[in-house]
Amino acid sequence: MTSLAVAAGQSVSSVPLFERALATERDYFELGARTERLAGAVLAWTPAFVSAPAATVVHRVVADSVADCGPDWLAMVESRLGDLGVGLARIYLTASDPRVETMLRDAGYACREELVFTHRLPDPAPLLTFRPVATEKDWAQKRSFHDEVAESPDGHFNHAPDLVGLERHKCARGMQAFLGEVDGRTVGVVCAIWGNGIARIKNLLVHPDYRRQSAGTLLLEHVAAVGRARGITEQCLMALKGGTGELLYRSLGMRVAGSQYEWSKRLGKQ
Repeated sequence: MTSLAVAAGQSVSSVPLFERALATERDYFELGARTERLAGAVLAWTPAFVSAPAATVVHRVVADSVADCGPDWLAMVESRLGDLGVGLARIYLTASDPRVETMLRDAGYACREELVFTHRLPDPAPLLTFRPVATEKDWAQKRSFHDEVAESPDGHFNHAPDLVGLERHKCARGMQAFLGEVDGRTVGVVCAIWGNGIARIKNLLVHPDYRRQSAGTLLLEHVAAVGRARGITEQCLMALKGGTGELLYRSLGMRVAGSQYEWSKRLGKQ
């Protein structure tokens, strides 16, 4: 169900930039995950990591089908998530739909608008060491970084072992993870998925001691350079509207290609 490669006979230029960016998000959700159809949507979940919010989403939502089903659809989704032991329901819409939004809001869901940024970043300055996470030692170093920072790049709480384990699971299936270092210390981490002529930059996180010192910008530029070496010249990222990511990406001259909407609610007693 993923689309990491360009479809046969389809050129990059024939697919709108916003659609290619959204496709990388679907690729990320489904990479290494199990998928099942839920009457007008797709559930993507990774069994070993269901306790992590990053591991389970409901997406590819067909608004008309969901609206026609009404609250019964939502009850079915929540029941299935409960069966899997998922504590946080996350439902993604790629366009605003008043009928579905009203249903979700009435059921206690909260909405976060994610802005889809696109750009062509320049080459990085040689101010930090940038390298792929490749060995057991590298993964241990990345885990230590997340333990120390105690934050999640998606804005939801993910335990460091779950987040890093999920990333490693996806990296074994096509994603790449990278470390940024200064004087041997990890100052930031980032991941990338190589899509249809566009690099999807994912899970960017900078150590608090190095924020507002261009570390985030350098990490982004290094990923862009890796992409260009693969023949990919454009980049895309998602940022919560009103968040620090939006401020950074706008400061770099990135443009907003569109939005997607995450609706979430804590389930049960978890």
